[in-house]
Amino acid sequence: MKSPTVRAGAHIEGVHWVAEYAEDVHEIRVFREGQEVDVHDAPATLFGDEASAGSKSTADHRAMEAAVLAYLKHFVMEHDAEE
Repeated sequence: MKSPTVRAGAHIEGVHWVAEYAEDVHEIRVFREGQEVDVHDAPATLFGDEASAGSKSTADHRAMEAAVLAYLKHFVMEHDAEE
């Protein structure tokens, strides 16, 4: 069974960004205005020990969304610095 995807999005300087974390492949896909711009292996430390702690509660899901959003904001900051 495929694991659910965790999505987080934000408007940053007028641009809509979304990050999707696919748990089954431990990847994060980053989209800018609906267009995929990058795919990364998620950092091993992205979720800490919660990932292997068993079934996820609503709080765990919110923590995962917060971690994906933090990753997205960091990605955008680095991406904009390169442009």
